[in-house]
Amino acid sequence: MTVPAGRAKLGDRKSLPVRLAEDLRDRLARREWRQGDQLPTEAELVTAYGVSRATVRQALKTLESQGLIITHRGRGSFVADDSMIRAGMQELTSITSTIREMGHVPKMIYHHRVVRPAKPDECDTFDLPENAEVLDIQRKILADDITVCYSYDVLPRWAFPADFQAADLTGSVFAYLAEHGGPTPLRALARVHAVTRPEVVWDKEGLADDQLFVLLDQLHYDQRSRPFMHTTSYFIEGRFNFTVVRTSPGR
Repeated sequence: MTVPAGRAKLGDRKSLPVRLAEDLRDRLARREWRQGDQLPTEAELVTAYGVSRATVRQALKTLESQGLIITHRGRGSFVADDSMIRAGMQELTSITSTIREMGHVPKMIYHHRVVRPAKPDECDTFDLPENAEVLDIQRKILADDITVCYSYDVLPRWAFPADFQAADLTGSVFAYLAEHGGPTPLRALARVHAVTRPEVVWDKEGLADDQLFVLLDQLHYDQRSRPFMHTTSYFIEGRFNFTVVRTSPGR
């Protein structure tokens, strides 16, 4: 097992557990440890990074929730199988960020990006006046040129700058909003379903009509508790898996 020589330095923009998790995730992405390898022990990480054991445990729990490592009590933490994309169900990050953090190359192909009048149900969802507009996005998301998800997103026009054009959006919606002073995702209400809906595959990629998708239907809220993004994302089962970390009360 390898650990940094001396104390590794972490930046100071975020909390220690978050920064430690990000640093370890970067090292995993660089293949410093391979599938099945054991990570340094908690004690070794405490020494290497100069942080508390509680910080190390929280960072490792974050990596486990994202499906990057598997922790066995009494044995340690091991690098998980990286042949598929995994995400923690409780993690509020973009799909492309998750793909990149798992060591794969994300890519998007758009069916369309259009600003259009909001439908009545969208006005209700986002609390918009009748003449409001929304951005309607349909795209597929790839990892290493393999399609893992078809995503249908709707956002109110107010979330974007006044001079925004639909073609300006070429990557992560969250990243674009962060770069242009838009709403910040603070929480999301999600429903998860297993579905077979061949109509979502708009490019006829060759998936079978009975292809199983994991549908993640989410409504995102910003720091002012305003709903600002409704996503219906169809993840191709077996290519993108979700993990849920459950702990007993008191842990």
